[in-house]
Amino acid sequence: MEKIAVVTGSSSGIGYETALALARDGYLTYATMRNTSKQDKILDVAKNENLNIKIIELDVDKPDSIKAAIEKIISDDQRIDVLVNNAGYGQFGCTEDVSIDDFKKQFETNFFSIVRIIQEVAPIMRKQSSGIIVNISSVVGRMGLPGSPAYISTKFALEGFTECLRYELGQF
Repeated sequence: MEKIAVVTGSSSGIGYETALALARDGYLTYATMRNTSKQDKILDVAKNENLNIKIIELDVDKPDSIKAAIEKIISDDQRIDVLVNNAGYGQFGCTEDVSIDDFKKQFETNFFSIVRIIQEVAPIMRKQSSGIIVNISSVVGRMGLPGSPAYISTKFALEGFTECLRYELGQF
């Protein structure tokens, strides 16, 4: 049975490289991205290397987009074996220079979107009695530094959440 991987934020950077690595390891990889007009780069590599990569639109800031993407994957392939939560961005500036709205946006993308995706995928993995979830964080999720408190706070939250998941989902 072919293993299915889902990687968020696959249009560039860590998500792009992770999607390619999983496909090279034999996974059918759903490379998700908010803006599918950026798909050509990864699809060109997939074609040249004969990799099994599918592009699917998923905007992590939109709950309906998350739900639709996961439903489409399950409809097409009936399972998800690996989920890599990578999508995110950095909001930089000292505390007094970053608005509360910008703090909220940072948390929405870097933390709450991951919770939403896992709420969609964890029941699938429980039903399968298997699955791997990888949350891409940062070393700054373990130490504070000046100049990016919004970003760092989201990574601290993600580290704590991931630790909870280790216990909640560890049996499979």
